Amino acid sequence: MSTAPTIVLVHGMWHGGWAWERVATLLHEDGYRSVPVTLPGEDRAPGDPTFPGHCDHLAGVQAGIPGDVVLVGHSYSGALLGEVGDAPNVRGLVFVSAFCLEPGESVASVNDAAAGSQAGVNDIRQVGDHLVIDPAVARHAFYHDCSPADAASAAARLTPEHTSTRSTIVSRAAWRTVPSHFVVCTLDRACTPRVQRMMAARVDSTSELEASHSPMLSMPAVVADEITGFARKVCG
Repeated sequence: MSTAPTIVLVHGMWHGGWAWERVATLLHEDGYRSVPVTLPGEDRAPGDPTFPGHCDHLAGVQAGIPGDVVLVGHSYSGALLGEVGDAPNVRGLVFVSAFCLEPGESVASVNDAAAGSQAGVNDIRQVGDHLVIDPAVARHAFYHDCSPADAASAAARLTPEHTSTRSTIVSRAAWRTVPSHFVVCTLDRACTPRVQRMMAARVDSTSELEASHSPMLSMPAVVADEITGFARKVCG
C-alpha cells in the first residue's frame, strides 16, 4: 500500500497559511499530512516578499518534505505552482480558482484582460511597493458566501502584498508535465468563471464548485474532498 502524499497548501495574495486551517484539519482527519505555507510578506512572515522570493520559499518547502507531495494553490499562488511545481517529489498540482499561467503571462495580464473582476486593478490600492485591498472590497469579492463573522475575520487578517506578485511574467509551466486539476468556483467575483475556465482548459482535469473565491473558508469539506480525490488518483 502506497504512503499518502503530503499536501502542501499555498495561499493567495494578501492571505496567509491561516486561510487553509479548516481544510488542513479535515485532511488530517482523512489521514493526510498537510503543510499550510505562509509566504514571506509584510506583517506576515520573514523573507523575500517578491514573486521570485515566493518561488524560492515554496521550492524550499517542497525540498524539505520527504516522500511524495501534492501542491495545492489558491488564486495568485497558482503562478508559483507553474514556476516551481515540477520538483522531483511533486506528483500533482491542484489549482483552486488559481492562476494557471502560460509563460509570458502574469496574474495581472490574465485577470485584467477580461471584464468582470471585482478585485482587479481598479479595486486595489498601491502604497509604495505594496498592494493593499480594503476590507470592504475583500468581503464583497472574496467571501460573499461565507458567514458574516468569517468574512469579517478573514478580511481583517489580510496583509500588504508586494507589487511584483501581480506583475511578474512567468517563465515556466509545470502543469504541462505534472498531472494537474483545476477547481473552478462558479460564483467567484475576483477571478471570473470565464477566466477560470480558460485556464482550466489547459490542464488534465477540472471540476466546478458553486462557491465564491474562497471555498476553503465557505466549504472546506468539499475542498478537502477535491484534494484527496485527486491525490488518490495521482499517487495510488
